[in-house]
Amino acid sequence: MKFYYLGVDIGGSHISGALVDSETGLLVADTYQKTLLDSNGPCHSFFTGFENLIEKIIDNPSNITLAQIGAVGISMPGPFNYKDGISEINGVKKYDSLFGLNVKQEIKKIVNNIPVYFLNDAESFAMGEYKAGAAMYNSRSIVLTLGTGFGSTYLINGSVQSKEKNGIPTNGYLYNIPFKNGIADDYFSTRWFVEKWNQLNREKVHTVKEITTLADNNDSDALILFDEFAENFIEFMTPRISDFQPESLVLGGGIAKASHHFLDKITKKVQEINETKIQICKLWDKAAITGAALNASNSLKNQDLEQNKEWRKTQQYLAPEKKVNNEVTYDAYPSFPLGENKIKAGTEEFAKWIEQHKTIIIDGYVGVFWHHLVENLEKELKKRGKTVRWFHVDAAMKSSDELDQMLEPYLGGDDPLFGKITDKNLIDWFDTEKLKLIKPDTSADINILVGCGASLAQWQAPIVYFDLPKNELQFRARAGMATNLGSKNKIDNRRTYKRFYFVDWVVLNKHKNEILPFIDLVVDEQRPDNYLFMTGDSLRSGLSQMAKNVFRPRPWFEPGAWGGSWMKEQMEGLNKEVENLAWSFELMVLENGIMFESDQYLLEVSFDFLMFNNYQEVLGDCAEKFKYDFPIRFDFLDTFDGGNLSIQCHPTPEYIKENFGMPFTQDETYYILDCKNDPLVYLGFHEGVKPEEFHQALIESQKQVKELDVDKYIQKFTAKKHDLFLIPNGTIHASGSNNLVLEISSAPYIFTFKMYDWLRLDLDGKPRPINIEHGMKNLNFERKGNRVVPELISAPYVIAQKEEYTLEHLPTHPEHFYDVHRYTLNDKIHISTNNKCHVWMLIEGTSVIIETKNGIRQRFNYAETFVVPASADSYTIYNENPNDKTLLIKAFVK
Repeated sequence: MKFYYLGVDIGGSHISGALVDSETGLLVADTYQKTLLDSNGPCHSFFTGFENLIEKIIDNPSNITLAQIGAVGISMPGPFNYKDGISEINGVKKYDSLFGLNVKQEIKKIVNNIPVYFLNDAESFAMGEYKAGAAMYNSRSIVLTLGTGFGSTYLINGSVQSKEKNGIPTNGYLYNIPFKNGIADDYFSTRWFVEKWNQLNREKVHTVKEITTLADNNDSDALILFDEFAENFIEFMTPRISDFQPESLVLGGGIAKASHHFLDKITKKVQEINETKIQICKLWDKAAITGAALNASNSLKNQDLEQNKEWRKTQQYLAPEKKVNNEVTYDAYPSFPLGENKIKAGTEEFAKWIEQHKTIIIDGYVGVFWHHLVENLEKELKKRGKTVRWFHVDAAMKSSDELDQMLEPYLGGDDPLFGKITDKNLIDWFDTEKLKLIKPDTSADINILVGCGASLAQWQAPIVYFDLPKNELQFRARAGMATNLGSKNKIDNRRTYKRFYFVDWVVLNKHKNEILPFIDLVVDEQRPDNYLFMTGDSLRSGLSQMAKNVFRPRPWFEPGAWGGSWMKEQMEGLNKEVENLAWSFELMVLENGIMFESDQYLLEVSFDFLMFNNYQEVLGDCAEKFKYDFPIRFDFLDTFDGGNLSIQCHPTPEYIKENFGMPFTQDETYYILDCKNDPLVYLGFHEGVKPEEFHQALIESQKQVKELDVDKYIQKFTAKKHDLFLIPNGTIHASGSNNLVLEISSAPYIFTFKMYDWLRLDLDGKPRPINIEHGMKNLNFERKGNRVVPELISAPYVIAQKEEYTLEHLPTHPEHFYDVHRYTLNDKIHISTNNKCHVWMLIEGTSVIIETKNGIRQRFNYAETFVVPASADSYTIYNENPNDKTLLIKAFVK
C-alpha cells in the first residue's frame, strides 16, 4: 500500500492542507483544500475547522484513505512549542484561546492517533520552496515571508540553520533585530504598510492588497510607499546577504505578491554587491504544506531512534512496585506500613479518579515524563467516553535564555561543581500575565493543566502531585531524558546537577511545601507505565504516623572512581554486575525517598515531604534551628578492593554561608564499619608543614600531572574496625583503600574540596574537578603533629554498663554539633528520646527489633540506618540474636 504525508498550513484567517506523495515528495494536486477559520474564536472551533479540512482532503478523487497517511505535518505560526505541540501564541489577536493547550494531542484525536509533527510556518515555507520551488537545488538560501509578520529561514543544503554563526542570526530570526526606530518586524510586515498609509489622511486601508491595487493604477502615494519599503529592505538585508553569501534570496507572503513594484529596485542594488539571485516563491501557499509534510517524513524516521533510547542511565535496578519479604538481610527498599487499601496502581485506576472532576491540576517535580502521562491517561479517558483538553503550564514559563540570565548569580560561573543557593521562588520562572491566559475550555468534559508549577495558575481545581525520587531524576538526566527546570540548553551532567542542587531543588521544594496541605492525590512517577498513587489525606496521615514512631529512608547506590566491592557483595537487592559501588546514600534528606506500603504496593515520596509536614515532631528540641534541613547524614564510602578517596577538606561555617548560601557546614566523622589488610586513613598535617609549600606542591601536581608526595605532608593512621576518626571543617583527610566507612556527618554533602586525586580520571573519562584554591582558604594547618591523635581520633569510654547492655560515648570534636553513642546489646534496652531525634545503625550483629511507645514494631538488619523521631517519646530495642555480638551506633544533635 502506498503511503502519503498530510501537510497542513495554519494561517491567520484560514487553514489549508493536502496530501504529499511519500516517494516523490510532491503535493497531490487534487487533494488540496482550504477552509476559513476564525482565529479569534474559542479553541473548540479551531479543531472543528481542522476536522472539516481533514474530511475534505480525505474525500478526494484519488481515493486515498486515512489509513494510507504515515504522519501529519503542521505549519504553525509562533510562538509555539514545536517539539511538544503546545501553543504559546498570545497577544497577537489570533489563536489566543489555544494558549497553553496541547494542540498535538487534540489533533491526534482527529486523525486516529497518526503521529503529528509541527514546524514553524516560515521554516515550513522554506523547506517547501527548497523541495519543489524557488530554492530548489540551491546550497545556501535565505527564505523570507513578508506578510502578517516578518519570517526568515536560513537553509544550507535544505537543512534549517539555527545556531548563530557565519552570518546566521540566532534561530535564523531576523524579525527581532533592531532597525531604525524599532525592530525589523515593524518595517517588513503588513502592519508597516497599513500604518504608513493611514497616516496620509487618505481613505483608510486594512491590507497590502488594497495598496497594491492603488499602485497598479499609478497612485503616486502608493508607489512612493513601495519605494520606501524597497529602500528599507535594501538597507536592512544588504549586510546580511554579504555576511551569509546565499545563492538565492526567496520572497514569499502577501507582500511578495506586490513584488512588481519593488523587486527590480532591490535586485539591482543587491547584485551590485554579489550574485545572489532574488526570486519570488513558486509554490505560494502550497510551500508551507509541502514543507510541513516533508518535516513529518523526516521526524517519523527520527522517532524510531528516540523510542529506542534508554530513559534511565544506571546499572541499579528500578525500585519494585511490590514489597518482597526480606526478614533477615539488608533491605534496599524499606517501607512504612499504611494499612489496607491506601495505595492504588495503574493508569486505569488513575483515570477512574480523574473522570470524577471537571478541572484538575497536575503539578509535580522536574524530570517527570509529562507527555507520557498525557498520552497514557488520554487513552484511558477516551475509553470512558470523556473529551479532555490538556493544557501545559510551561507555555507561561519565561524563555530558557531569560532564565539563564536570571540564574547566573547562583551558578558559580565556570565552576563545574559549586554555585550559591538561590533565593528565587518558582513563580519567578513564569510570566504571571501569561499564567492568567491559561483557561479551561468549557466545551470539554475535563480540563487538565499539567507541569511543574501548574498550581500557580490558580485554577479552582483538585491538585494532583507527581513526585519523582532524586536518584531516578539523576538517572534520567544522565540518559538525556530530563534537564533543568525551564532549560532547553543541553549541558553536561555535572552542570545539570549543579543547577539541580543550587536552584531547581530549592525552588521546587519550597513550592512543594506550600502546596502540601492542599494536595488531593500524590503519585509516584518513577515507573511511568504503572503509576502508584494515594490520597493527600493518606499521605499526610502516613507522614504524621512516621514522625512519631520509627522509619528508615530508602537508600540508593552509586559507583565512583575509587569505588569498592563490599556493598555489592554484602547487600541484598543490588545489581551485583556493577564494576564497583562507591556510595550508599543511607540518610540524606535532600536526595533520599521514603516508601509507604499498603497491600504490598510500595509508593515512594521524597524525604523532604516528611520534614515539611512534621519537622517539629521529627527534630524535637533542635527543630527551629534546623527546620526542614534534617541535620545528620549517614552514608557509606566503600573502598574495599578500590582506591583512596581524594585528599580533601570541607569549608568553614563562615565560608560555606558566604560563598554557597548554606546555613551550616559539612562536619564529618569516619566510623570504620569494616576493613581489611591494615587500611589507612589520612588525617591532619605533619609538624612543620608550611601552607605556601603545600599549596605550591598541589599546583605543580595538577599542572604537571605528577604524583604528590602525600606522606611528606599528611599523617596516616592504620584503621581498625569500629574506630571513629573526627573530621571537623578545615581538616585535611581521606579514607584509604580497603575501608568500609560509615560517614556520620552534618547534612550538607557536596562541599568537598578535592585538592589531590591521585591523578585518576572519573568514570566519564574526564578528570575529576580539583578545588585547590577553595581548599587552601579553609585548611586548618594547626591540626598537625601531636595534636591530631587526641583531637581527631575519638577515645571511647563507658557511660553505663548493665547486664542487658553496655553504653559507650564516642566523643566528637567541639565543632561537631552532633554526638555519637555506641551500644553493645546483650538483651534489650529501653530509651527515652528526651525530645531529641536519634539516628541509628546496626553496626555488628544480625538484626534487632524496635518497638515504639506508639505501638510500631519493626525489624532492622545489619548495616541498616533507621531514625527514631523526637516525638516517639520512648522505645525499646531487642536483640533478636543474643548469642551474636550486637553493636549499634546512635547519633544525635548535642
